[in-house]
Amino acid sequence: MKILSLKIRPELAQIIESIWWFESEVGIPMTDSSIVVPHSSAKLIVPVRGKLKTEEFDLMREYPISKILVTGIWDHPVSIRSSDFQINTLIFRFTTIGGYQIFPFPLHESTNKILYFSDIFGKSAEKLEETLSKSNDPYQISDCIQEFLICSKNLLNRENRIVNFVVEQIQLQRGQHFIQDIFEDIGYSKRYIDKLFLSYVGVSPKIVSSMERFQSIYKTWAKTDILHFQKLGLLDLYYDQAHFIKEFKKYTGQTPGRFSSNNNQFGKLFYKNL
Repeated sequence: MKILSLKIRPELAQIIESIWWFESEVGIPMTDSSIVVPHSSAKLIVPVRGKLKTEEFDLMREYPISKILVTGIWDHPVSIRSSDFQINTLIFRFTTIGGYQIFPFPLHESTNKILYFSDIFGKSAEKLEETLSKSNDPYQISDCIQEFLICSKNLLNRENRIVNFVVEQIQLQRGQHFIQDIFEDIGYSKRYIDKLFLSYVGVSPKIVSSMERFQSIYKTWAKTDILHFQKLGLLDLYYDQAHFIKEFKKYTGQTPGRFSSNNNQFGKLFYKNL
């Protein structure tokens, strides 16, 4: 398995966090737990060669080649499987505030779901998929999709400065900031901000904060060979060890000890170059 990081166009610098080209000659090995942990942003997935499958709560779903997929924010882990032969997939990860500037619907409608791009954008998306089906070049595919996203962004022309500010504060503090303090600083009620977040992000500020805190530890672990999360020196992000373990199990489905001893090279792969 290997991954290639692709260039993001300047017009989408605030919209897209990363673009990856993933390839494997034997698919995703069955010996790999291939757990994808929650992240506070949507993704766009383009299966170019080989079929992708998701395993969630013992339920397996298979997705067709050449159909672009959109995943909203997930608040629980999902295992990714694939065909047992060569697989090529292009993956766009949006920023937390990027999704609402691209997709023309309240983002809570995509939370914990995988949608078809063509169901969102209709014939224009179908035409794009037809064009992409004729190419195996990751750079060409990425350029075509980015051009489409730029057009969608310009057409929607949406920006919510309140949501952007709250997200920025949460991310700067890595989920440590008391959410209520942010609300008081900007003079809006929790109820109002929660409503904005459901529409513009897909989940509440509290969940975004929780995910950012967890991701701070997970990213550091994924980039190192350290087996024990306690040795990362980041547990001060949590109230105590019990709080850390509870949140860790929520986002991985396992205890820290069990998770770190499993083979999850697929899940770690996407953090190596961040």
